[in-house]
Amino acid sequence: MKGPLNSLIDLFFPKTCPGCGRVISSDNFLCKDCSKELIFIRPPLCPICGIPLEFGESHICGKCLIKPPFFKAARSCALYQGPLSKSISLFKYEGVTALARPLSLIMIRALSPFIEKANVDLILPVPLHIKRLRQRGFNQAMLLARQLGKGLGIPVNGFILKKVKETPPQVGLSQKKRLKNVKGSFKVFSKKEIEDKNILLVDDVFTTGTTVNECSKVLVEAGARGVFVITLARTYEGKR
Repeated sequence: MKGPLNSLIDLFFPKTCPGCGRVISSDNFLCKDCSKELIFIRPPLCPICGIPLEFGESHICGKCLIKPPFFKAARSCALYQGPLSKSISLFKYEGVTALARPLSLIMIRALSPFIEKANVDLILPVPLHIKRLRQRGFNQAMLLARQLGKGLGIPVNGFILKKVKETPPQVGLSQKKRLKNVKGSFKVFSKKEIEDKNILLVDDVFTTGTTVNECSKVLVEAGARGVFVITLARTYEGKR
């Protein structure tokens, strides 16, 4: 039940849906129409990278067969489109950090079975380079990781994995250029904190997996038992 103060806040600063801008009164962060547009990722999918498959049963995709990633498995909640992409854009680029909690709740509801099965010891966010962090003022992956840690009761550490090389944005780059872009960009500090532990690596969007795979590589090389990746959304362009 809402108190008098919350009622006044709702009156003068009404809650709006980040997907369409409509005023909403429910506790959900999206309106009913936008909620219906969310496309959650369900089987069949690749059990390693988590990419949706067009038909049949879940099986390892061709890309993972040819070159297995350094992470053990990755999962995303929903496709990066419509109201979810708009919400992430508001959160990430326009500084609407209050969205961290509702977005993390989507991750918990959709991915709890995966996280539980992974037997996670520690949550790490994909880091930003210090220059990008100063420009943006926050790391969206860190905000999601903190909320996930609270909801799941798992420790979070944003200082173990750091981005030590400034790189241009990955958006619009080819796979080859993405690989070159992130190579040697990440470093593990305090290896004893991750030694023989299952790490849950958190980011907002999974595109090609290049960034999370490079992070996973340095974590595994530093002694992590296994790395599992979760993201709020993932891009998807069809068959694999």
